Amino acid sequence: MEETSIPVLYDTRLFTRIWSPARFPAGIVCLVHGLSDHGGRFVHVAEALAAKGYAFIAPDLRGNGRSPGRRGHFNSLQEVMTDLKLILKDARDRFPGLPVFLYGQSMGGSLVINFVLRFPEEVDGIISSSPWLRLAKPPSGFTVAAASLLKPFFPSALVPNGIKSADLCHDESVQHAYEIDPLIHWKISVRTFFIIQKYGEWAIQHAGMLKKPVLLMHGDADRITSYKASRDFASASNNHLNFKGWPGLFHELHNEPARDEVLAYVSDWLDRCRFRRL
Repeated sequence: MEETSIPVLYDTRLFTRIWSPARFPAGIVCLVHGLSDHGGRFVHVAEALAAKGYAFIAPDLRGNGRSPGRRGHFNSLQEVMTDLKLILKDARDRFPGLPVFLYGQSMGGSLVINFVLRFPEEVDGIISSSPWLRLAKPPSGFTVAAASLLKPFFPSALVPNGIKSADLCHDESVQHAYEIDPLIHWKISVRTFFIIQKYGEWAIQHAGMLKKPVLLMHGDADRITSYKASRDFASASNNHLNFKGWPGLFHELHNEPARDEVLAYVSDWLDRCRFRRL
């Protein structure tokens, strides 16, 4: 594993971890992690995909992990989309001529869906795992109204994100590691909440516009993001989408006891996409 940084907007450099396979890579997978998360929590995912021949690039998004920026905040969807374009450019420069995929988890799952709908020419496909298209339990009307009043005056104001470690997965060791992880910040800004909420709905409404392969996975026992919203997206989509529901699994599919089965499914899907591209 190599530690480096990737230049993005505003002279910012994102702290990044890169895993290269032992043999010449078959493709590139770029991680887009979720809210309050960071690439260091995906080591076993990276190692599993590297063992299958894929280079795995895991930047900490701005405002998260070891990257600079206000915790839990970004200014606009366009800002994030441009960051993702620059991450992909860096990936192609490092591993030229290879198919490149985005792998988004939770908030990152929504971001990669929004990205492929807008910029299908930039990727060969995406994996969206437990995307935040809607929340499993939406905030109360009072909370949303209060946040709406704050947004015009204090858009970067931070509030607790409401994530409970027990809702991430069934593995108690993962839950405990999350609770004591110094890089987890437990926050979200008012603006970021409304951006993700707005463009989750936008993605569902535009699901039929897909032009590149998408693997959408969601556990039907997810208590953080809405499994039904993923089903709604799948129902509105076209034949570019492969939906995989995981019975009984929580939010972080890659950290569930069935993680080996989940990651084998991901690598098989990547292989099928790569072979279709050749």
